[in-house]
Amino acid sequence: MISVLIPTYNYNVYPLVREMHKQLGKSGVDFEIRVYDDASNRHIDNQKLIKELPHVVYKINEKNFGRLATRYRLAEDAKYDRLLFMDADVFPSGRFFVSKLIKTLENNRADVYFGGITVPVNLPSPDKSLRWKYGKYRENKPLQERLKMPYKSLLSGAFVIKKGVFLNDTKDLLPLKRYGLDSFFSYKLKENNRKIHHYNNPATHLGLETNNDFIYKTQDALKTFKFLINNNLLPKDYIKVTTHAFKIRKFLSGFLCRLIYKRTESFLRWHLLRPNPSLNLFDLYKLLYFCQLK
Repeated sequence: MISVLIPTYNYNVYPLVREMHKQLGKSGVDFEIRVYDDASNRHIDNQKLIKELPHVVYKINEKNFGRLATRYRLAEDAKYDRLLFMDADVFPSGRFFVSKLIKTLENNRADVYFGGITVPVNLPSPDKSLRWKYGKYRENKPLQERLKMPYKSLLSGAFVIKKGVFLNDTKDLLPLKRYGLDSFFSYKLKENNRKIHHYNNPATHLGLETNNDFIYKTQDALKTFKFLINNNLLPKDYIKVTTHAFKIRKFLSGFLCRLIYKRTESFLRWHLLRPNPSLNLFDLYKLLYFCQLK
């Protein structure tokens, strides 16, 4: 028995729901699919097709609550104890995605299950090259590498979690209403000693942002890290970029960090917006951006 929970906003989620419904129907398990639309103003006609599928619940939020709050509502309303969260812009990597998942749930006992996240084999378009390369070389980690860092390797695009665990471990995140809380969520799982089972069954991230949008989202995430650390909610050495940044701040003042960032920011952004950006320069950009935050 499993509840598939999909928050969506301005994205055509019908192909994902249709595919998951087909695979779950063949699996023979009791299931439901819940799709909560966070007050979208696009793709509404496509979303209405979802209502025609059995065992599917489709709701539209009266206002935009944000991804985490919508996920929390989905979890509260879910019928079953095992929750499969899927972002609207991911897709099963193959026709045996659900059967592999069900077999893993039957043969293991854990609080969280993560099969990995991958990106399309081919670059969708040049203006998405940074997000595509980051997904391919930084997020799509082999199983053996994920096992070495079970908490830090968890990505929230597609994972299974016990209902009680999710509701308990995300309640402290809800009031924050910030972007980039995935690291805080994984830290809460670690702090509460939740067992994570990693296995090979990736979902493919299709909705890649443009290079420019990805840079702005990265900035928002770095601001969130700074907020969490300043408020003693996240250790400064839990995330790689913040670990290095605080070491640098021991030797450089905030003024110097901001000066260096100001002198290099335009060149780094110019390079990162090109069709073949360097991930090492992206790491440098993140480091300098975080160091200069007040």
